[in-house]
Amino acid sequence: MHMRNHTTTRTAKSARAKRPLTLLGVLAILLTAAAGYAVAAPRGPAVATPTITSGPSGATTATSATFAFTAGARGDTLECSLDGASFAACTSPKTYAGPLANGPHTFQVRERTSAGATGVAASRNWTVDTIAPPAPQITQAPADPSASASATFSFADGEANVTYLCQLDGGAFAACATPQTYAGLADGVHALSVKARDAAGNVGPATSHGWRVDTVAPPKPVLLQKPASPSPSSSATFAFSDSEAGTTFECRLDGGAWLACTSPKAYARLADGKHDFGVRARDTAGNRSAAAEYAWRVVPSTTGQPFTIGGGATGTLVPGRSLPLALRLTNPNGDAILVTSLTVTVQPGSTSRGCDGPANLQVTQASVSAANPLEVPANGSVTLPAGGVTAPQVLMRNLSTNQDACKGATFSFAYAGSTS
Repeated sequence: MHMRNHTTTRTAKSARAKRPLTLLGVLAILLTAAAGYAVAAPRGPAVATPTITSGPSGATTATSATFAFTAGARGDTLECSLDGASFAACTSPKTYAGPLANGPHTFQVRERTSAGATGVAASRNWTVDTIAPPAPQITQAPADPSASASATFSFADGEANVTYLCQLDGGAFAACATPQTYAGLADGVHALSVKARDAAGNVGPATSHGWRVDTVAPPKPVLLQKPASPSPSSSATFAFSDSEAGTTFECRLDGGAWLACTSPKAYARLADGKHDFGVRARDTAGNRSAAAEYAWRVVPSTTGQPFTIGGGATGTLVPGRSLPLALRLTNPNGDAILVTSLTVTVQPGSTSRGCDGPANLQVTQASVSAANPLEVPANGSVTLPAGGVTAPQVLMRNLSTNQDACKGATFSFAYAGSTS
């Protein structure tokens, strides 16, 4: 009996001790749940963001800035910041008198509620640029002088993203782009100037290029020296000039390519036969004249046999009257010859006494010369006048003395000549 009561008492104590622990565990669970509910509680409404209604943007030359803005919620105060500085209370419009430094800038404005909450800031970026771009570099321009009535220019600038202003021949500067082409330019002097303008509107100094348009070809050259035609020489020398100053020349032989040349121009080892020479002038603008041309023949030299001269005047000589001497030149050689001189001499005396040939007759020589030779074909003959060479003339002088002694008289002539 005693033993059972002891056991019962211990059991009862133990049960009472467990009951408070169970309540405390429930309380801890409830407190934890309550704390979790407080952390997850929703916040108040979001703070509004202002709207910037005006102010600088992009690039500008202004060193001050004014911004206008409106609040997104009634009753909120506004705070402004420039270039990352601390926000400070402000009102619209907000002016920064500056002078602001060259470079990028940022303006921000935000709202603050009466409870002290701040919202997301509205921002505006812009750049202050008061420095003009450098003078452009002209990278393409017409030659000076130019034979073209059009001209194309290309240019570049040390500052990126610039635009350009062009001026032609002292006119107004106007917007242009690279490359810039002008057409229909008149002959004469022209000038182009170009400036760079940056995004802020700064305009730099001008770069200029002057040139002269010349589309008129020089006149045809004049031949001052040329070989005879025909010529016995296998060499030929030409001299020429042009009335336009500063010209250069281009020559060609026998239809070949035009090549630069100077005066005099010599050719050697020419083959027998026909040859053609041409020369044209080229001015400093590149205009070319019409060609001055000359054709001649190279005829082999004689085989050594002398040519003969015969013939005389036909008709009656009377004082004051001239008669031609129809001379015949005969070439016994197998090659053509060029006669370059011919002389007629009146022999002294006559068939009548008292009438002397040199005293009574005067001879005008034929027009043959080195510059005007007479070609006599191989194994052939030529009677003057022929081939551009005149016949010699004999004139009986009308003397103041009595010339009756010459009635019925005959005269003798001596002939001499040479070839080259």
